[in-house]
Amino acid sequence: MRIDRSHLPWILLITALTFIAAISYSLNLHPDLLPRGVKFPAFLGAVPPTRANYGGTPLGLLFGVVAFGIFLFAAALGVRKKKRLWPIGSVQTWLKAHLWLTVLTVPLVILHSGFRIGGPHTTGLLALYTLVMGSGIFGVILQHFLPTIMREHLPREVIFEQIPFVRESLLQAATELRTQVAEIDALGLSGDTSPQILGRFLDDECLPFLAVKKRSRNRHLANAQLAAEMFKLLRVNVHSEWRPRVDEIESWCESRRLTDLQTKFQHWLHGWLLVHVPTSLVLIIVTTWHAWAGIRFLVTQTP
Repeated sequence: MRIDRSHLPWILLITALTFIAAISYSLNLHPDLLPRGVKFPAFLGAVPPTRANYGGTPLGLLFGVVAFGIFLFAAALGVRKKKRLWPIGSVQTWLKAHLWLTVLTVPLVILHSGFRIGGPHTTGLLALYTLVMGSGIFGVILQHFLPTIMREHLPREVIFEQIPFVRESLLQAATELRTQVAEIDALGLSGDTSPQILGRFLDDECLPFLAVKKRSRNRHLANAQLAAEMFKLLRVNVHSEWRPRVDEIESWCESRRLTDLQTKFQHWLHGWLLVHVPTSLVLIIVTTWHAWAGIRFLVTQTP
């Protein structure tokens, strides 16, 4: 998802909410900053708070509850993507809300903790939260810039799910050419050594390169510059009537390199989710336990 002008209302909203939360926190700790005659809402507890742990104060709890609610909403994005026909806002709106509301959790979590890390439990929870947010920010950066890079480096793009079939067709075409070259060489129809040279190139370089199931990083033809030099030399060593075949082989190898590059980009574009999604689920589970333990503690401490 690219961040463009359509995100401006969300940015302004999150900025305003962050400002309100920060002002509320400051006035809760320093009621003397309030204008004369204005009192802090009574339902938000004593002013200033009497608890040393700010997360246990009414306002601190409010920050925590809102942040936890945003965690749950963010996790619901996966369900919304699968239920695209549900009349509860477009997927794009959900994506924007997912992005910017999770950004709002940063000040909420900081204010909920009272700018303190706390003991091992809260330290571990903050570390997990940092991992989730870090992976999410990394994913946003990739989704913003990588599509542009892909358009610059991929002159033609294949539907990602069709890449295995494209690779198979390239290998099949090269295999058929190898069979033709072998037949011509066996019958002696060419009159020169071009079929032998072309056959050795197909056996040693082209077919192994095209046959690799995953990315062919260790083959000579995987390097575009080196491949260009190899095909240039191959054209010199074969008769002119075989050079169109060399051009054809080169186009196959170029197509294979492009599918490898596209696969690499796609893995970068979506690979971060392998970290972000499971850690997000763990964060929700641990936060639920944190909330339950915190509420239980407050209940036992209430006179």
